[in-house]
This record gives sequence, structure tokens and C-alpha cells, in this order.
Amino acid sequence: MSPIVDGFIRFFYNPIVTPTTLAYIASIIGKIIYESITKRKLSLIAGVKDGGMPSSHTAAVVGLSTSILLNEGLSTVFWVSLLFSFIVMKDAIGVRWETGQQAKAINEILKRLRMRQVLEEDLKELLGHTEAQVLGGFIVGVVFSYIGHVLFFGPI
Repeated sequence: MSPIVDGFIRFFYNPIVTPTTLAYIASIIGKIIYESITKRKLSLIAGVKDGGMPSSHTAAVVGLSTSILLNEGLSTVFWVSLLFSFIVMKDAIGVRWETGQQAKAINEILKRLRMRQVLEEDLKELLGHTEAQVLGGFIVGVVFSYIGHVLFFGPI
């Protein structure tokens, strides 16, 4: 086997990367399923859009923290990743959510003033997450990184 392929396999077959990746992929599939059920038609684009249920950013960072915890215990790296996870979750609910709300208001003002020519297209309104979406991402991150760890690397 070539060194490049071997390195690629070793990178992804790793007790931290594999479960984290599984949690992230599960969140994307969850978004597609949730959006498709909500809109009553298949919505593959939901997997790559910002926002939505569950938060894939949250699932990824919480999956990372969970994978590190399961692999290394309460190490310094775990505590750093946990802090990073809290920052990402706070940002998703706070700053990014508020920015999306402001974009909605600006789009509505421009529409009411009939000033559509000011912007070539609407501002992006769905930037952040609700608390429920972040909680959903948290749950997906913990559960699927745990499942990935057990499936690929054995019981804890």
C-alpha cells in the first residue's frame, strides 16, 4: 500500500477522528431527515445549509470532546476541547442567531421601502441556531461519538 493511502487510512481510523466524523455525519443526516419531514419533501440541501436541527457544528465539537474523553480521560486536551465546545455552542445561539435576526429585519425594511435595488439579493437570514437545535447537536455529538468509539475501537 502506498504511504499516502496508508497515512490517509491511519488519519481517519483513529479513536478521536472516527467517532467525531461519525457524529458530524449523523448530524447532517439528521438535518436532512428533520427538514424533509417538516417540509414533507426530500430536502438534501438541508445538510449543507447553515442553521437547522440539529446543529452540526455543535455535534462535531461535542463529538470531539466526547471522543477525547473516551480515549484519554480527563486530560488537559479534553478540558480544552470542552471549553472550545462551549464557545462554539454559545456563538451559535448568541452572535450568529442575532445576526440572522438582524438580516431578517433589514430584508423586511428594504422590502417595505421598496428599495430592493440596494442589495442584489436578500441577506442570509439563517445563520445561527435556537437552543433546541444546539441541544439536538449536543445529544447527537455525545451519542454518535460514543457509538463510533464502541463500534470501531471496542467497549470502554
